[in-house]
Amino acid sequence: MAEATIEQVGIEAVLPVRMRVLRDGTPSDDPRFDGDDDPTTVHLAAVADGQVVAVSTWLERPWRLEPRRRAAQLRGMATLASSQGTGIGALLLDAGVRRAFDAGAEIVWANARDSALGFYLRHGFEIEGEGFRTLDTDLPHHRIIRRAGAASAGPGPAARL
Repeated sequence: MAEATIEQVGIEAVLPVRMRVLRDGTPSDDPRFDGDDDPTTVHLAAVADGQVVAVSTWLERPWRLEPRRRAAQLRGMATLASSQGTGIGALLLDAGVRRAFDAGAEIVWANARDSALGFYLRHGFEIEGEGFRTLDTDLPHHRIIRRAGAASAGPGPAARL
């Protein structure tokens, strides 16, 4: 696994990675998401060799099927191509999930690109419902969910936050 630290960062550190990874080849050239500037939103970055190589954003948002339970939505998870397959994305995801559950969330959910479903399934998420295409990317997605206490094949305590 590659060496990286996980840091809480501002939105400006997140946008360049989102643009390169999540907007490349899509109809959208806007890497900003609704909720990016909410006071409770947390942006995390994996930093390796002084460079931001992966990012994720965490929002307090209810899960549509269980709106009374505390939930966190993962948005904008992106890892630069040069760092994919190194374990850095798993490190970042694990740190964010743990942070959400430690803050009292019972559920973590996301709208995941179908191309990334295998990654999320390996880290304790389950697919929920039918697939769909998003307007901004026109790419196939599925909603994924992970409940507090679900096992993960993630990197465990190695994440440094």
